[in-house]
Amino acid sequence: MISRTLIRVKAFKELYSRISTDSTAVESAEKEMMASLEKTRDLYCLLSLLPSALSLVALDKVNAQKSKYRPDAEKIEQLEKFVSNAVTVTVNSDSKFVNYCNNKGISWSNLEIPVIGLFANIEKREYYKKFVTLTAPSQKDALNLFEKIYKEEIEGYSVMEDALEESCIWWGDDLGYCLGLVLQKFRHNVKSKEIEIPELFADKEDEEFAKKLVGSVMVNYDDLTEMISEKMKNWEMSRTVLSDMLLVAMGVAEAKTFPSIPLKVTIDEYVELSKHYSTPRSYAFVNGLLNKLLKEMYVSGEIVKNPKGMIGGID
Repeated sequence: MISRTLIRVKAFKELYSRISTDSTAVESAEKEMMASLEKTRDLYCLLSLLPSALSLVALDKVNAQKSKYRPDAEKIEQLEKFVSNAVTVTVNSDSKFVNYCNNKGISWSNLEIPVIGLFANIEKREYYKKFVTLTAPSQKDALNLFEKIYKEEIEGYSVMEDALEESCIWWGDDLGYCLGLVLQKFRHNVKSKEIEIPELFADKEDEEFAKKLVGSVMVNYDDLTEMISEKMKNWEMSRTVLSDMLLVAMGVAEAKTFPSIPLKVTIDEYVELSKHYSTPRSYAFVNGLLNKLLKEMYVSGEIVKNPKGMIGGID
């Protein structure tokens, strides 16, 4: 479930926090790293529960209409079509998934305000109005409806984004990734009538990567930064921001620790991270220095790669 790119992002943030505060507690950092990855899966499950949460909002509106002196029968009929949509029915009927979420405390119950606001936004959309005026919405109709909701309504809705980040500090970075994962899986989930609870890692290699990356940097950070500073002919050490130094250190540690990851992959990944988590000029710094260091260390034998790690070379 968790991509190596996301593992690197989480490792970078954990390391940045630790190094900024001069923390040397490696075991604690590794545990925090693994906890943040577990929270990514929790967010995926929470987003998979969203159809049920939205249907509860619609049901409250049905009950509010029915309690009026002159209820709007057409409005009630339309809301009830949303309440009973095939996607929500699948989520609510999957006892294994519902029990898993209940046992882990994964719920929208403390996030009612953004869900109510989200439904209010959805009600204004033409795709919603089209759905609720269908005579008998099919499973395909419901899938198309929620595909629109997941794609268009959540990212960029600041009330939802802020509430999620307030609930969990890691979810700000995870939202886009988890939405993509939900979209990737939810059509199959609904058609199979089972919401997949994915394994945290695709394989043992990914799990080892997640567990070792933070420690490999923290344990050797002083040696890594000393080696890096010796190679900085065109950049002054005093002007180098912590994020740049850390990204290069992570790249070197990864290249040395994981023989099956090609050097080109490592360089490309940390250069890409520099575009999002450092300064506008970081791209050139990280790209130039990491290329130089890894090439030299590979030639000298300090970095050893197995056949899988030789794919793509370094140029």
